[in-house]
Amino acid sequence: MKQFKFTKANITALLPDPAGARLEFRDAVVNGLILRVGASGVKSFCISRKRGGKFIRATLGRFPDLTVDNARAKALELLGEVATSGKNPNDVRRVHAMSRVTLEEALQTYIDNRGHRLKPVTAKQYRSILGNFSGDWMKQPMANISRERVEVRHKAVTQGSVWFGKDKAHLRAGVGSGSRSQADLWARALRAVYRFSYDNYRDEEGRTLLPDPPTMVLSTKRQWHGTVRKTERIRTNDLGRWLRAVERIRQESAAERDDVSVSICDALDMALFTGLRRSEVFGLEWSRINMGGRYFWIDTTKNGDPLELPITDTLLALFRRRLQLKSDQQTIVFNGRKGVVREPRRVIARIVAATVPQPNPDGLIPIEFKFHDARRTFGTVAELAGVGPYILKRLMNHRTLRSGDVTQGYLHFGADELQEPAGRVERAILEYAGLIESKRGLDNQLHRMLEGLSDDEKRKLIFSLVGNMQEAK
Repeated sequence: MKQFKFTKANITALLPDPAGARLEFRDAVVNGLILRVGASGVKSFCISRKRGGKFIRATLGRFPDLTVDNARAKALELLGEVATSGKNPNDVRRVHAMSRVTLEEALQTYIDNRGHRLKPVTAKQYRSILGNFSGDWMKQPMANISRERVEVRHKAVTQGSVWFGKDKAHLRAGVGSGSRSQADLWARALRAVYRFSYDNYRDEEGRTLLPDPPTMVLSTKRQWHGTVRKTERIRTNDLGRWLRAVERIRQESAAERDDVSVSICDALDMALFTGLRRSEVFGLEWSRINMGGRYFWIDTTKNGDPLELPITDTLLALFRRRLQLKSDQQTIVFNGRKGVVREPRRVIARIVAATVPQPNPDGLIPIEFKFHDARRTFGTVAELAGVGPYILKRLMNHRTLRSGDVTQGYLHFGADELQEPAGRVERAILEYAGLIESKRGLDNQLHRMLEGLSDDEKRKLIFSLVGNMQEAK
């Protein structure tokens, strides 16, 4: 390596290697200061020092942006740090950069590290909620997010007075609003990203580079709202009126050749008789339905576990009806105008209006409901029908592998084992709706008939029934 005294004139006169190799020159004044000349003619200062059997190199800057005098001063400073601490300036620089990681960078790293465990829709929700309510924080270092700032912003989101980090009083009307649930959702997203970053960004000795998670203040001061789970469902004594309204809108839509509305009505029926989530119903494909085997399956559910369910009599009739409307190119069971149905609210509003009979002598009010209410209704009726908790968990695809109940780990139910309990729930729904005779009512009628018979008449009736059964065989 050629050595000479660096001056502005000498360095300016240097030409790149015609063969395209990188040239290096050593300063005669400061030992360890190197000048590199690239194939394109770019000239950069760096330091080079052997420490612990390894060469430590660190770039200082480009010439002429960095003057010779400034390069020497900077080189002496870094070489002194290497001599005293033995640390690589590149590592120090990298640690400093990690300690200044922004919320936007940390969010992207969090999403990338979760990989397949984080669904695209969840990643989109994280970006949306953090951007909408803390957009002014996204470019700032995470270390700047203090407990006080989190507390103030959580309160502002609760009151609906902030949007994208700005006071809504200075924005146009209708740009968005907060709420108690939105405030907690924002804080949970921030907590998840910060906790990950707190453990992920560490120096070479394993020490964390960020302060303690600032969202802890919400727990310390008990400021989480703890939004109560929704309990809306279709009441059992309203099931008949609701199902009749769905059928009415289905018939009207069929007469109008509105295939999408018919599809949504069928999807609502399936949601009620299976308890499936909205995305699972509208995403169901014909390739996952085995009509002959009387079962269907869903590969991707909310918790990531595949789900195999039986086809009850009601579902069989529903699938056969859908099959008659199926086109050759259609792969989705409940199709929309452009593939999957995105928003069923318009049809649901028509069904809600149709739940009020005409005339209405009893002054019945509309049955307000949302798509997910069908899932809560299914779970409620299943419990009333006496379906066991383990069976119900499987029917509703609630994860059991992480439970502390060891017994659950040994129970595995497929479509064949779920056929009878699913049929029991189906019958209970139809009984509550008044569409079939209640089994209890039939038993009461039988008891009343037998009460009027003498013992001899009962014996003759039993022998007669047994004889008929044997002849039938």
